[in-house]
Formats: sequence, structure tokens, C-alpha cells
Amino acid sequence: MAALCACSGPSPRSLLQSIDDGAVLIGVKADQPGLGLRGPGGGFSGFDIDVARYVVSTIAAGRGRAEPRITWRETPTSQRERLIDNGEVDAVVASYSIDPERAARVGFAGPYLVTRQALLVRRDDQSIRAAGDLRRGKALCSVSGSTSARTARGVLPGVRLTEFDTYSACADAVARLSADAVTTDEVILAGFAAQRPEEFRLVDVTLPEDSCVDGRLRTAGAPLAVERYGIGLGYGDDQARDAVNAALRQMIESGEWERSLRRAVGDEQATRTLARDGGTAESLARVGDLGFLAAAGTACGDR
Repeated sequence: MAALCACSGPSPRSLLQSIDDGAVLIGVKADQPGLGLRGPGGGFSGFDIDVARYVVSTIAAGRGRAEPRITWRETPTSQRERLIDNGEVDAVVASYSIDPERAARVGFAGPYLVTRQALLVRRDDQSIRAAGDLRRGKALCSVSGSTSARTARGVLPGVRLTEFDTYSACADAVARLSADAVTTDEVILAGFAAQRPEEFRLVDVTLPEDSCVDGRLRTAGAPLAVERYGIGLGYGDDQARDAVNAALRQMIESGEWERSLRRAVGDEQATRTLARDGGTAESLARVGDLGFLAAAGTACGDR
């Protein structure tokens, strides 16, 4: 028995148990304007923060519990799975794109937001207007462990890609002229552009040619990538997943989801995001549907 106990390792936490106990630990981003940003006084704000608060409060009310205290933990992209696996957070709400590799380790609720991969460049740099422009000796920056970095390597062979721990570090690199562009999800980049409009502008990009990404054919003209944000939970915790999905649906139906999105990224970007991806009705229908993970598409050698 002693040997068995010595071998047992950390395990994921239970979000529902933590809500019942009155204290919840949520992994978030701290440097993404509009999504998850820590202010000068230490408080957190943004769309992901609003979503997390709404979900926790709604679940607590449904279980007849007082609203629990939430502690926010900064969660770098490359550490999200580890923090969940080790029980260091109850959930991760941090622009967390759902993909097959992550879903093999993490239980995902959602998706609660769909966005597309884009570029952030210096406002006075007119040399980058399409993805293909990055092949002309340009330096691209993204974050280690992100789906955006993986996509960039797949669709832009030969691109000079630098990877940092945070997108704010990438944005600073562009501002210092040590990188030419940042690539990640459009809603993340929109936050930086809104925060520093005199420095940055967004570039909407599509695939410059048919490309093979993760063994599947992506056709020219399609978005560089489509990202679906989920809430990361302990793998196999179906009860927590179902409770979070129910709270997300309630947030969308109440209108608070759209109001929060507009506060976070501005009316222009929110309208753009909603128009592209079907509006609130489609957002509601997507919650709990992870069928896209099994959508095979066309294998690269089959065409």
C-alpha cells in the first residue's frame, strides 16, 4: 500500500467541488487586452474573465451555493495542459483553442467563441498585406505551444518564426523592429491594436496557396486557421463539462455574452466576429458540439 501511495501523482481538481467549497482557481491570461489583462492594481478584466465569472456564478446559484471566491492564476500557453493535469487550477479560460491533441488530455466545455488567425503589424509598415508577404525575408513572431505557431510553420514554409512565452512580448518585438508581424487569433490581436492604435494595425490573411497542415489539405483563399475557444477542465469530468456548457448557453441566451464581447473588443470587431461565424444563434448551437474534432477533411495525398 505504501508503494502504491508513493507512486500516485497529482490529479486534476474538481471544479464543482471547488465551487461547493467556496473557492475556485481559474487559469487565465494576464497580458491580452480585451480577453485577459491584469491591471495596475492587480485586478483582471476582459472577455475571458467575464465568461469565467458568469460560469462560476451561474453554476454556484444552480447548486444552491453562495458565489465562491475566484483566484486568478496567470497561465502561459505552453503550461495550460500541465496546470490542469497537476490540479493547479480548476479550469482554464485563456483563449484556449480546442484541437485534437489537447482534447486527448483535457476535458473541454464550449466552444464559446470562434475566431480566425490574423497578423498584427506596425501601422506604418505597408509591406505586409497578405500571408505571402511574410516569405520575403520577414520575421514572424508567435507563442510557444500555440496552434498559431504550428499553423504558421505548416502554411508558410521557410518563414523566420520566433516564439516567445506571451503575445505581449511579440507585440513589443514588432514595436522595437526586431520582428515584422505577430500571428495569432484575430480577437487577441484586435485587443493590442485597440490598446495601441498609433503603433499597430490588423491584417486579415488567408492561405496564399493550397497547403498541407497536420496531414490535411487546406485550400488557397481559406482562413489561415479557424480557432474555437473552450474552457479546459480535468479530462473525463463530464459532470463539470455539462454544467459549464449549460452556463455558457445561459450567458449567450441572456445577451450578456454579446454585451461582454462588445465591451471587450469593441463594436467593430465584435460585429465582424459575429457576422463571420453566424451570430448568437450559431454560437448557441456550437456549445457542447465538438464534432469538428473528428472532421477529417481531405488528406494531402488524396487530391
